[in-house]
Amino acid sequence: MRFAVNLCLSFVALCCTALVMPLLAIALSVPASADGAFIEQAGRGAVTGRHVGFNGMSHSQGTVAPLQSRVPAFTPPPELSAQSGGNYASTLQIGNYNKVFQAQAGSNNRSNVGIIKGAYNNVGVLQAGHSLRSNLLLLNTTGLSVGVIQPNGSAPINMLIARLPNGGLLIKR
Repeated sequence: MRFAVNLCLSFVALCCTALVMPLLAIALSVPASADGAFIEQAGRGAVTGRHVGFNGMSHSQGTVAPLQSRVPAFTPPPELSAQSGGNYASTLQIGNYNKVFQAQAGSNNRSNVGIIKGAYNNVGVLQAGHSLRSNLLLLNTTGLSVGVIQPNGSAPINMLIARLPNGGLLIKR
């Protein structure tokens, strides 16, 4: 049985057109609008019931009004809020496969850990008390495990651990 190529192609084109046209009509009948570039937090009163359109206008129930600009109030990040007791822990890691764990119980504790050009290092900082301070920096180290434990009333810890070019290890307190 033979079919003409033109007849088969015409039939395929007709079927595709019959399927695509209703979908295209539905897509064109829905008004398009774009969301803002930033995600606002729900706790800041961002839920207003209005959508921001493509042209910077606010669409609300079919009416178009200029978008009102407002500056949100400053909200501190969780690590600086009163809920965390004023504790702050920061980590800088430049290297491969380093692990840092910092735990703080109490209030107004500060902990800074830096690993620069290091690999496979493990650092743990535990602070249990009030107004404790620790600063630890590892330079060019590989495979070290360092633990800092500070109970209440401990002196501040400022420590540099560095692998020297001759292979020696420098520990400076």
